[in-house]
Amino acid sequence: MKTNLKTKQLSLSFGHIAIFTLMLLSPQATEAEERTRLSIAAVVNDKVITGSDLQKRLKLISIMSPSQMSRIKERQLQNEVLNQLINEELQNQEVIRLKIKVSEKEINNAKRLMEQRFKLPRNTLNEFIIKNKLDYNDVISQIEISLGWTLAVQRKFSNYLTISDEEVAEVINRLRDNIGKERYLISEIFLPVEYVENENEVRARAKKLHNSIVNGADFRKVARDYSATASAMDSGRAGWFLTGQLSPKLDLALQKIKIGGITTPVKTNSGFHILKLERKTVFKEFDEMKVKVNLIETRITTSKPDNNSQKKLNSLKNFLSKIKTCGELEKLSQINKSYTTSNLGNFLVGELSSNLREIVMQSKIGVPNNPVKRGREISTITVCNRTTPPSNIPDDETVLRNLRGERIESMARKYLRNLRQSAFVEKRF
Repeated sequence: MKTNLKTKQLSLSFGHIAIFTLMLLSPQATEAEERTRLSIAAVVNDKVITGSDLQKRLKLISIMSPSQMSRIKERQLQNEVLNQLINEELQNQEVIRLKIKVSEKEINNAKRLMEQRFKLPRNTLNEFIIKNKLDYNDVISQIEISLGWTLAVQRKFSNYLTISDEEVAEVINRLRDNIGKERYLISEIFLPVEYVENENEVRARAKKLHNSIVNGADFRKVARDYSATASAMDSGRAGWFLTGQLSPKLDLALQKIKIGGITTPVKTNSGFHILKLERKTVFKEFDEMKVKVNLIETRITTSKPDNNSQKKLNSLKNFLSKIKTCGELEKLSQINKSYTTSNLGNFLVGELSSNLREIVMQSKIGVPNNPVKRGREISTITVCNRTTPPSNIPDDETVLRNLRGERIESMARKYLRNLRQSAFVEKRF
């Protein structure tokens, strides 16, 4: 799925692990809790992750992204969080090795993104941290590591981020070739497999999330709490996709479900996906429902009903066929008082009835449509102006940005996987 890398890294920090309800310890557990706090949870090269680090992160997660999952084992919860802390430590060590510094401005921008995600008023993150008795250094550390890791990936793979004009043109041409074909509006939950050893762990987690949604959990809420993509900030809404834009496995899974349905977890090279099919339409160059039209109505009142009404209607049709502009209609109303022309205003095509939609989309600008008789009145609708919305075919810059994002996202996963394979990592928890 396409995503902006800087946004994604923040999402990885808070949304990529499954967030579960933090189990409350009884007063009798104080001694055990103290032993856990002082214990070594993991060793990453020459750095130690303590039980205290683990407990701080558990508390942070329970407040920032409260779970909709139930009956999850505490041991599994702690293991998930510990894996995330290990990955962060590996990223941090690489950032230090490369002597990368994150500016205060970058940190502040990242804090604004966090506030948006968790629906906090602007400039209230610090207040939120204090109010909920969270560890400020832990929160800021996550932000700094995330931003530093983004810079490390960009530095390491900068030579591989060149996208040719031919690649951009290929994407745009492929989209144009798909005009008239089906496309899908998708929401997603994505859980990455960052190293081979945790594939079964992630698979089990994906199955639990899927079962929770089948049993009534809100897909949007689960996506916000668990998904490891930037779309988690928008409740999992990933956007529109054409057949062929996703992997063949995901395309096939989507074809098997109805609108409103969800796929079972689908394994790809990057991890496990759960997709929800929100809508399905035919791909057009622009969204016809968002076309804006200005309409005027011309009414002609006949003196009384008679047997020659059809003849008069045909005569009027012939007369109106000579009108070529809305201005001519308005002049006609001034000359002949039996003609009344009213400006109905501006409308989106989607706001009109289905019959009127078809009429206004096929009408020529300024040419009255066939008049319709209703009792003693004959009326006709004329489209005076029609404005099309932006094209569904993205511009070169958008395609370039998306291709670059996809490429760097893939490289970031490989980079972290290689760091983990070459590191000394020992879990003691």
